[in-house]
Amino acid sequence: MLRCETIKIEALTAQDQHAWTAMALATGLASPLLHPEFAQAVSTTRNDVEIALFRDAKGLAAVFAYHRRPGGFARPIGSAFSDIHAILRRQDVETRDEELLALAGLSRARFAALFTPDKPPAAGLEPVGPSRAAVRRSTATALIAELQAEHPKRFKDFRRRLRKLETEHGEVQLAVSSDPATLDELIGWKRLQYRETGRHDVLAPRWTAKMMHTLFVREGGAVSGKLYTLRVDGRLIAAEYGPQGHGTFHPWLAAYDPEMAAYSPGHLLVYLLLSRMEEFGLTRYEMGTGHEDYKRYFTNHRSALYSGLARAPHFEEKLREAAAQLAQASLALCGQRVRTLGERIHSRIDHIASAETSAAGRWAGLTRAAGAILSGQQRSA
Repeated sequence: MLRCETIKIEALTAQDQHAWTAMALATGLASPLLHPEFAQAVSTTRNDVEIALFRDAKGLAAVFAYHRRPGGFARPIGSAFSDIHAILRRQDVETRDEELLALAGLSRARFAALFTPDKPPAAGLEPVGPSRAAVRRSTATALIAELQAEHPKRFKDFRRRLRKLETEHGEVQLAVSSDPATLDELIGWKRLQYRETGRHDVLAPRWTAKMMHTLFVREGGAVSGKLYTLRVDGRLIAAEYGPQGHGTFHPWLAAYDPEMAAYSPGHLLVYLLLSRMEEFGLTRYEMGTGHEDYKRYFTNHRSALYSGLARAPHFEEKLREAAAQLAQASLALCGQRVRTLGERIHSRIDHIASAETSAAGRWAGLTRAAGAILSGQQRSA
Protein backbone atom coordinates (compact mmCIF):
# COMPACT_ATOMS: atom_id res chain seq x y z
CA MET A 1 0.00 0.00 0.00
CA LEU A 2 1.62 3.25 -1.17
CA ARG A 3 1.16 6.64 0.39
CA CYS A 4 2.32 9.90 -1.16
CA GLU A 5 3.65 13.15 0.22
CA THR A 6 4.42 16.18 -1.92
CA ILE A 7 7.35 18.37 -0.91
CA LYS A 8 9.53 21.18 -2.13
CA ILE A 9 13.05 20.12 -3.02
CA GLU A 10 14.49 21.89 0.03
CA ALA A 11 12.74 19.34 2.28
CA LEU A 12 14.39 16.35 0.60
CA THR A 13 16.39 14.32 3.12
CA ALA A 14 19.78 12.80 2.43
CA GLN A 15 18.26 9.33 2.78
CA ASP A 16 15.56 10.05 0.21
CA GLN A 17 18.11 11.63 -2.13
CA HIS A 18 20.22 8.47 -1.93
CA ALA A 19 17.19 6.25 -2.67
CA TRP A 20 16.17 8.54 -5.55
CA THR A 21 19.65 8.30 -7.07
CA ALA A 22 19.57 4.50 -6.81
CA MET A 23 16.26 4.40 -8.72
CA ALA A 24 17.67 6.65 -11.43
CA LEU A 25 20.72 4.43 -11.89
CA ALA A 26 18.55 1.30 -11.89
CA THR A 27 16.92 2.44 -15.14
CA GLY A 28 20.21 1.65 -16.89
CA LEU A 29 20.22 5.13 -18.46
CA ALA A 30 22.47 6.82 -15.87
CA SER A 31 20.92 10.06 -17.11
CA PRO A 32 21.79 13.24 -15.18
CA LEU A 33 18.27 14.44 -16.04
CA LEU A 34 16.80 11.81 -13.70
CA HIS A 35 19.05 12.75 -10.79
CA PRO A 36 17.88 14.73 -7.73
CA GLU A 37 20.70 17.24 -8.24
CA PHE A 38 19.17 18.19 -11.59
CA ALA A 39 15.85 18.83 -9.85
CA GLN A 40 17.66 20.95 -7.26
CA ALA A 41 19.24 23.08 -9.99
CA VAL A 42 15.94 23.63 -11.75
CA SER A 43 14.18 24.52 -8.49
CA THR A 44 16.51 27.50 -8.03
CA THR A 45 15.11 29.03 -11.23
CA ARG A 46 11.38 28.20 -11.01
CA ASN A 47 8.89 28.28 -8.15
CA ASP A 48 6.53 25.60 -9.49
CA VAL A 49 8.77 22.58 -8.78
CA GLU A 50 7.24 19.84 -6.63
CA ILE A 51 8.48 16.39 -5.66
CA ALA A 52 6.04 13.53 -5.13
CA LEU A 53 7.52 10.91 -2.79
CA PHE A 54 5.74 7.55 -2.66
CA ARG A 55 6.43 5.31 0.34
CA ASP A 56 5.63 1.81 1.46
CA ALA A 57 6.80 -0.43 4.32
CA LYS A 58 10.27 -0.71 2.73
CA GLY A 59 10.79 3.04 2.46
CA LEU A 60 10.87 5.26 -0.63
CA ALA A 61 9.13 3.32 -3.40
CA ALA A 62 8.83 5.91 -6.19
CA VAL A 63 9.49 9.56 -6.96
CA PHE A 64 8.23 12.06 -9.51
CA ALA A 65 9.78 15.51 -9.91
CA TYR A 66 7.53 17.86 -11.84
CA HIS A 67 6.24 21.35 -12.50
CA ARG A 68 2.70 21.78 -11.19
CA ARG A 69 0.43 23.75 -13.48
CA PRO A 70 -3.22 24.76 -12.89
CA GLY A 71 -5.89 22.07 -12.71
CA GLY A 72 -3.64 19.32 -11.39
CA PHE A 73 -1.65 19.32 -14.64
CA ALA A 74 2.05 18.37 -14.49
CA ARG A 75 5.11 18.53 -16.71
CA PRO A 76 8.35 16.66 -15.94
CA ILE A 77 11.10 18.58 -14.18
CA GLY A 78 13.08 20.80 -16.52
CA SER A 79 10.60 20.91 -19.42
CA ALA A 80 11.38 21.74 -22.21
CA PHE A 81 14.92 20.50 -21.60
CA SER A 82 14.00 17.17 -19.98
CA ASP A 83 14.86 15.07 -23.02
CA ILE A 84 14.50 11.93 -20.86
CA HIS A 85 12.15 11.76 -17.88
CA ALA A 86 10.43 9.17 -15.73
CA ILE A 87 8.27 8.49 -12.73
CA LEU A 88 11.04 6.60 -11.00
CA ARG A 89 10.30 3.57 -8.84
CA ARG A 90 12.00 0.67 -7.13
CA GLN A 91 12.18 -2.40 -9.32
CA ASP A 92 9.81 -4.34 -7.05
CA VAL A 93 7.06 -1.68 -7.30
CA GLU A 94 4.36 -2.59 -9.82
CA THR A 95 2.11 0.46 -9.46
CA ARG A 96 1.62 2.02 -12.91
CA ASP A 97 2.40 5.59 -13.95
CA GLU A 98 -1.22 6.71 -14.16
CA GLU A 99 -1.95 5.27 -10.71
CA LEU A 100 1.02 7.14 -9.24
CA LEU A 101 -0.27 10.37 -10.78
CA ALA A 102 -3.59 9.82 -9.03
CA LEU A 103 -1.88 9.14 -5.69
CA ALA A 104 0.03 12.41 -6.09
CA GLY A 105 -3.24 14.32 -6.58
CA LEU A 106 -2.47 15.04 -10.23
CA SER A 107 -5.08 14.79 -12.95
CA ARG A 108 -2.75 14.42 -15.93
CA ALA A 109 0.85 14.85 -17.07
CA ARG A 110 2.30 15.76 -20.45
CA PHE A 111 5.34 13.68 -21.36
CA ALA A 112 7.67 14.24 -24.31
CA ALA A 113 10.27 11.49 -23.71
CA LEU A 114 9.07 9.18 -20.94
CA PHE A 115 11.05 6.14 -19.85
CA THR A 116 8.66 3.65 -18.27
CA PRO A 117 8.65 -0.05 -17.34
CA ASP A 118 4.86 -0.21 -17.84
CA LYS A 119 3.78 -2.58 -20.58
CA PRO A 120 1.70 -1.34 -22.20
CA PRO A 121 2.34 2.27 -21.20
CA ALA A 122 -0.50 4.46 -19.97
CA ALA A 123 -3.30 5.24 -22.39
CA GLY A 124 -2.49 8.38 -24.34
CA LEU A 125 1.21 7.58 -24.67
CA GLU A 126 2.78 6.63 -27.98
CA PRO A 127 6.35 5.58 -28.89
CA VAL A 128 8.69 8.45 -29.76
CA GLY A 129 12.33 8.44 -30.66
CA PRO A 130 14.07 6.29 -29.72
CA SER A 131 16.71 8.11 -27.74
CA ARG A 132 20.06 7.33 -29.32
CA ALA A 133 23.31 7.05 -27.37
CA ALA A 134 26.95 6.16 -27.84
CA VAL A 135 27.82 3.66 -25.11
CA ARG A 136 31.47 2.86 -24.40
CA ARG A 137 31.48 -0.81 -23.43
CA SER A 138 35.27 -1.08 -23.24
CA THR A 139 37.54 1.56 -24.79
CA ALA A 140 36.85 4.64 -26.86
CA THR A 141 39.00 3.12 -29.59
CA ALA A 142 36.73 0.08 -29.67
CA LEU A 143 33.65 2.31 -29.83
CA ILE A 144 34.99 4.28 -32.79
CA ALA A 145 35.92 1.04 -34.53
CA GLU A 146 32.38 -0.26 -33.99
CA LEU A 147 30.79 2.90 -35.40
CA GLN A 148 33.25 3.06 -38.27
CA ALA A 149 32.46 -0.51 -39.29
CA GLU A 150 28.81 0.51 -39.68
CA HIS A 151 29.56 3.74 -41.57
CA PRO A 152 33.03 3.52 -43.16
CA LYS A 153 32.49 6.25 -45.77
CA ARG A 154 31.16 8.69 -43.20
CA PHE A 155 34.09 8.22 -40.82
CA LYS A 156 36.56 8.48 -43.69
CA ASP A 157 34.94 11.83 -44.47
CA PHE A 158 35.29 12.96 -40.83
CA ARG A 159 39.02 12.25 -40.94
CA ARG A 160 39.36 14.05 -44.29
CA ARG A 161 37.57 17.16 -43.04
CA LEU A 162 39.66 17.17 -39.86
CA ARG A 163 42.91 17.04 -41.88
CA LYS A 164 41.66 19.78 -44.20
CA LEU A 165 40.72 21.99 -41.23
CA GLU A 166 44.15 21.54 -39.66
CA THR A 167 45.96 22.19 -42.92
CA GLU A 168 44.02 25.34 -43.77
CA HIS A 169 43.51 26.90 -40.32
CA GLY A 170 45.89 25.41 -37.75
CA GLU A 171 45.82 23.24 -34.66
CA VAL A 172 42.44 21.76 -33.69
CA GLN A 173 41.72 21.53 -29.96
CA LEU A 174 38.86 19.84 -28.10
CA ALA A 175 38.54 20.90 -24.46
CA VAL A 176 36.19 21.46 -21.53
CA SER A 177 35.61 25.16 -20.94
CA SER A 178 34.85 26.84 -17.61
CA ASP A 179 34.38 30.27 -19.17
CA PRO A 180 30.83 31.71 -18.74
CA ALA A 181 31.43 34.04 -21.69
CA THR A 182 31.95 31.03 -23.96
CA LEU A 183 28.67 29.53 -22.76
CA ASP A 184 26.96 32.84 -23.54
CA GLU A 185 28.50 32.77 -27.01
CA LEU A 186 27.05 29.30 -27.60
CA ILE A 187 23.65 30.44 -26.33
CA GLY A 188 23.85 33.37 -28.76
CA TRP A 189 24.60 31.04 -31.67
CA LYS A 190 21.70 28.81 -30.70
CA ARG A 191 19.22 31.67 -30.37
CA LEU A 192 20.25 32.94 -33.81
CA GLN A 193 19.64 29.43 -35.14
CA TYR A 194 16.14 29.43 -33.62
CA ARG A 195 15.33 32.75 -35.30
CA GLU A 196 16.63 31.64 -38.68
CA THR A 197 14.72 28.34 -38.63
CA GLY A 198 11.49 29.77 -37.18
CA ARG A 199 11.56 27.50 -34.14
CA HIS A 200 10.42 28.76 -30.76
CA ASP A 201 13.30 30.24 -28.79
CA VAL A 202 13.30 28.13 -25.62
CA LEU A 203 16.30 30.12 -24.40
CA ALA A 204 14.36 33.39 -24.27
CA PRO A 205 12.68 32.83 -20.86
CA ARG A 206 14.91 34.05 -18.05
CA TRP A 207 14.70 30.81 -16.10
CA THR A 208 16.29 28.76 -18.90
CA ALA A 209 19.51 30.77 -19.11
CA LYS A 210 19.65 30.90 -15.30
CA MET A 211 19.31 27.10 -15.15
CA MET A 212 22.13 26.72 -17.68
CA HIS A 213 24.45 28.90 -15.62
CA THR A 214 23.39 27.34 -12.30
CA LEU A 215 24.46 23.92 -13.54
CA PHE A 216 27.58 25.38 -15.16
CA VAL A 217 29.02 26.68 -11.89
CA ARG A 218 28.10 23.64 -9.76
CA GLU A 219 31.10 22.06 -8.04
CA GLY A 220 31.53 18.90 -6.03
CA GLY A 221 28.20 17.27 -6.88
CA ALA A 222 27.34 14.30 -9.05
CA VAL A 223 25.71 16.44 -11.76
CA SER A 224 26.95 19.65 -13.36
CA GLY A 225 26.86 21.49 -16.66
CA LYS A 226 29.69 20.70 -19.08
CA LEU A 227 30.75 22.83 -22.01
CA TYR A 228 32.83 21.09 -24.67
CA THR A 229 34.50 23.39 -27.20
CA LEU A 230 36.24 22.86 -30.50
CA ARG A 231 38.78 25.51 -31.44
CA VAL A 232 41.12 25.89 -34.35
CA ASP A 233 44.20 28.04 -33.73
CA GLY A 234 42.37 29.43 -30.69
CA ARG A 235 39.17 30.35 -32.57
CA LEU A 236 35.90 28.85 -31.29
CA ILE A 237 34.21 27.00 -34.16
CA ALA A 238 31.80 24.62 -32.37
CA ALA A 239 30.49 23.89 -28.89
CA GLU A 240 28.12 21.62 -27.00
CA TYR A 241 26.64 22.18 -23.57
CA GLY A 242 24.51 20.05 -21.28
CA PRO A 243 24.30 18.22 -17.96
CA GLN A 244 26.83 15.53 -17.14
CA GLY A 245 26.84 12.99 -14.32
CA HIS A 246 27.51 9.31 -13.56
CA GLY A 247 29.59 9.06 -16.73
CA THR A 248 26.82 10.36 -19.03
CA PHE A 249 26.91 13.58 -21.03
CA HIS A 250 23.58 14.77 -22.41
CA PRO A 251 24.05 17.78 -24.72
CA TRP A 252 21.26 20.35 -24.77
CA LEU A 253 22.83 23.00 -26.96
CA ALA A 254 24.98 22.31 -30.00
CA ALA A 255 26.00 24.95 -32.50
CA TYR A 256 28.90 26.00 -34.67
CA ASP A 257 30.35 29.03 -36.40
CA PRO A 258 28.42 29.33 -39.71
CA GLU A 259 31.57 30.58 -41.44
CA MET A 260 33.16 27.16 -40.84
CA ALA A 261 30.22 25.10 -42.05
CA ALA A 262 32.20 23.55 -44.89
CA TYR A 263 34.25 21.57 -42.35
CA SER A 264 31.19 20.23 -40.45
CA PRO A 265 32.68 21.41 -37.12
CA GLY A 266 29.71 20.14 -35.09
CA HIS A 267 30.24 16.62 -36.41
CA LEU A 268 33.98 16.86 -35.82
CA LEU A 269 33.38 17.86 -32.19
CA VAL A 270 31.26 14.75 -31.58
CA TYR A 271 33.74 12.54 -33.43
CA LEU A 272 36.66 13.79 -31.33
CA LEU A 273 34.67 13.64 -28.08
CA LEU A 274 33.73 10.01 -28.64
CA SER A 275 37.35 9.28 -29.51
CA ARG A 276 38.46 10.62 -26.10
CA MET A 277 35.63 9.51 -23.81
CA GLU A 278 37.96 8.01 -21.19
CA GLU A 279 39.82 11.31 -20.88
CA PHE A 280 36.58 13.12 -20.04
CA GLY A 281 35.26 10.42 -17.71
CA LEU A 282 32.46 9.37 -20.05
CA THR A 283 30.89 5.99 -20.66
CA ARG A 284 27.75 7.29 -22.37
CA TYR A 285 26.97 10.13 -24.76
CA GLU A 286 23.18 10.54 -24.86
CA MET A 287 21.81 12.30 -27.94
CA GLY A 288 18.06 12.10 -27.27
CA THR A 289 15.36 11.78 -29.90
CA GLY A 290 14.99 13.34 -33.33
CA HIS A 291 17.50 14.23 -36.07
CA GLU A 292 18.00 10.56 -36.91
CA ASP A 293 19.83 11.49 -40.11
CA TYR A 294 23.08 12.30 -38.38
CA LYS A 295 22.73 10.68 -34.94
CA ARG A 296 22.83 7.21 -36.47
CA TYR A 297 26.49 7.73 -37.36
CA PHE A 298 27.51 8.35 -33.76
CA THR A 299 25.36 5.93 -31.73
CA ASN A 300 25.24 2.24 -30.96
CA HIS A 301 22.38 2.10 -28.43
CA ARG A 302 18.67 2.93 -28.36
CA SER A 303 16.24 3.51 -25.49
CA ALA A 304 12.48 3.27 -26.02
CA LEU A 305 10.64 6.42 -24.91
CA TYR A 306 7.02 7.57 -25.04
CA SER A 307 5.20 10.85 -25.49
CA GLY A 308 1.67 12.03 -24.94
CA LEU A 309 -0.78 12.91 -22.22
CA ALA A 310 -1.11 10.39 -19.39
CA ARG A 311 -4.27 10.76 -17.34
CA ALA A 312 -4.98 9.69 -13.81
CA PRO A 313 -7.90 7.22 -13.61
CA HIS A 314 -10.52 9.77 -12.53
CA PHE A 315 -13.99 10.20 -13.99
CA GLU A 316 -13.40 13.81 -15.04
CA GLU A 317 -10.26 12.79 -16.89
CA LYS A 318 -12.20 10.16 -18.80
CA LEU A 319 -14.57 12.92 -19.91
CA ARG A 320 -11.63 15.03 -21.09
CA GLU A 321 -10.20 12.05 -22.95
CA ALA A 322 -13.51 11.39 -24.68
CA ALA A 323 -13.68 15.05 -25.74
CA ALA A 324 -10.13 14.90 -27.08
CA GLN A 325 -10.91 11.77 -29.08
CA LEU A 326 -13.98 13.44 -30.53
CA ALA A 327 -11.88 16.44 -31.57
CA GLN A 328 -9.32 14.17 -33.22
CA ALA A 329 -12.03 12.28 -35.09
CA SER A 330 -13.52 15.56 -36.31
CA LEU A 331 -10.12 16.74 -37.48
CA ALA A 332 -9.56 13.48 -39.34
CA LEU A 333 -12.66 14.17 -41.44
CA CYS A 334 -11.15 17.44 -42.65
CA GLY A 335 -8.53 15.78 -44.84
CA GLN A 336 -4.78 15.16 -44.65
CA ARG A 337 -3.68 18.77 -45.18
CA VAL A 338 -5.86 20.20 -42.43
CA ARG A 339 -4.99 17.29 -40.14
CA THR A 340 -1.25 17.86 -40.69
CA LEU A 341 -1.65 21.57 -39.99
CA GLY A 342 -3.58 20.80 -36.81
CA GLU A 343 -0.87 18.42 -35.60
CA ARG A 344 1.85 21.01 -36.27
CA ILE A 345 -0.04 23.70 -34.39
CA HIS A 346 -0.68 21.38 -31.43
CA SER A 347 2.99 20.35 -31.29
CA ARG A 348 4.17 23.95 -31.42
CA ILE A 349 1.72 25.08 -28.73
CA ASP A 350 2.86 22.31 -26.41
CA HIS A 351 6.53 23.16 -27.01
CA ILE A 352 5.90 26.82 -26.21
CA ALA A 353 3.87 26.00 -23.09
CA SER A 354 6.61 23.76 -21.72
CA ALA A 355 9.22 26.54 -21.80
CA GLU A 356 7.24 29.72 -21.17
CA THR A 357 6.08 30.29 -17.60
CA SER A 358 4.36 33.65 -18.14
CA ALA A 359 1.17 34.46 -20.05
CA ALA A 360 3.00 37.19 -21.97
CA GLY A 361 5.73 34.79 -23.05
CA ARG A 362 3.22 32.20 -24.21
CA TRP A 363 1.19 34.74 -26.15
CA ALA A 364 4.29 36.13 -27.88
CA GLY A 365 5.44 32.61 -28.76
CA LEU A 366 2.03 31.63 -30.10
CA THR A 367 1.85 34.79 -32.22
CA ARG A 368 5.25 34.11 -33.80
CA ALA A 369 4.44 30.43 -34.30
CA ALA A 370 1.10 31.15 -35.95
CA GLY A 371 2.75 33.52 -38.41
CA ALA A 372 5.50 31.05 -39.26
CA ILE A 373 3.13 28.10 -39.72
CA LEU A 374 0.60 30.02 -41.80
CA SER A 375 3.27 31.56 -44.04
CA GLY A 376 4.69 28.07 -44.56
CA GLN A 377 1.25 26.80 -45.57
CA GLN A 378 0.86 29.69 -48.05
CA ARG A 379 4.22 28.95 -49.65
CA SER A 380 3.31 25.28 -50.09
CA ALA A 381 -0.12 26.06 -51.52
